[in-house]
Amino acid sequence: MALSRTKSHVSGLSDAGSGQIDQKQFYQEGVVNEVKVSARFFTIACLIFECFLMVIAGVWFTYSDPMEAVNDLRLYPYFRDVSIMIFFGFGFLMTFLRRYGFSAIGYTLVFSALTVQWSLILQAFFEAVDGGHGTSFSEKHAIGVQQLLDGLFCAGAVMISFGALLGKVSPFQLLILVIVEPIFFWLNIYVCAFQLEAIDIGGGYYIHMLGAYLGVVATIFLTNKHTHGHPDNTSNYSSDVFSLAGTLFLWILWPSFNAAIAEPGVPQSRAIVNTFLSLTGSTLAAFVVSRVVSGGRFDAVHIQNSTLSGGVAMGIAAHLELQVVTAMCVGFIAGTVSVLGYVFITPKLNRYLRIQDICGVHNLHGLPSIIAAITSIIATATSDPDQYPQGKNQPGYQTAALAVTIGFAIVGGLVAGFLMWVTTRFLRIDPANFFNDRLFWHRPSDYEHVVRGERSGDGVTP
Repeated sequence: MALSRTKSHVSGLSDAGSGQIDQKQFYQEGVVNEVKVSARFFTIACLIFECFLMVIAGVWFTYSDPMEAVNDLRLYPYFRDVSIMIFFGFGFLMTFLRRYGFSAIGYTLVFSALTVQWSLILQAFFEAVDGGHGTSFSEKHAIGVQQLLDGLFCAGAVMISFGALLGKVSPFQLLILVIVEPIFFWLNIYVCAFQLEAIDIGGGYYIHMLGAYLGVVATIFLTNKHTHGHPDNTSNYSSDVFSLAGTLFLWILWPSFNAAIAEPGVPQSRAIVNTFLSLTGSTLAAFVVSRVVSGGRFDAVHIQNSTLSGGVAMGIAAHLELQVVTAMCVGFIAGTVSVLGYVFITPKLNRYLRIQDICGVHNLHGLPSIIAAITSIIATATSDPDQYPQGKNQPGYQTAALAVTIGFAIVGGLVAGFLMWVTTRFLRIDPANFFNDRLFWHRPSDYEHVVRGERSGDGVTP
């Protein structure tokens, strides 16, 4: 069949197990109208929001001064690595859903880009409120590589939350998440970093913990009988391979993620070494424990995700003098806890609390971020207090940051989840189109054929 991108080719939506249906039935079910209405809301909202961002940027932003710009260049290798992690790593990691590859990569690209723009404004706002960063409301705010890097970190938190909601949300609902979550991201930084002066070198609190638990709470509003047991909430061989490609890129570049904002020299070197060793520990644990709890075989879900948990577990205290063996042990513990979370905790959250965490962000980002917080509390309590902003009280402030972050994540998840749920009252997604690209994307000519092939016979893909 020749490749077709006409409207007549976006048929076949009556139920999750159907191939193509006739055009008359397609229109009777109102799917075309559903797409048009959703597209109209999304387009108008995006344009209004982007115009708002451009106006603020035009009034308030300028380039860094020449001296700061030269210093910023040392950050560019880290900025490049983090960009690859956000746009490629996260995007491909979420391609495991067999019918959701376009959405996983495409939404990661567009909404991460939008989040960076929104983050620049929120960062300037909260720094001006704090008053200790050389920023005020009466002067222009300088934008350099550091600010762009911080914007990517904010996008990382949003993409983590997206992972919990994967396949159940429309582009318009994701736009709501992009608007709401960065507010809580920077509010959390304002409280924990600016006021409490908690240590968090790699975003263990601000990125992983906030993103995971905000997404987990938000998904409660978008979980229903139609999302449970959906035939497209599954992977196939090729989608899992693409997801593993995302895993590899994230794994290789994670030391840059944790070391990016560390002080040059010994702290940055420690962050790289500790993160890499922690990743090796979590990788070994993921393979060993996966085989133990999976009937003697490896589970691709564990390898795609739990191997990365060591990077998250080093996300707060990576730059501290933890000892080599400590980094390895923390990674191994994180990998073990992550795999056990997929096997034992995720099903119970789904069954008893209506938390249908599609990517398992609770196991990759949530639980390991708590391990990271505990690691930072112990590390600051057992080392020289003079090196910390709060001295001997630093462990208490690390504990406070843990509580504050989870609190902001829960409130943010309730706000974002409720607002996204409200849109389902007038922008409904047909249950047949959950976990599927067919509603919002033009599809290649072999799309429906592949769907039928995967669902035929004994379920083995030909």
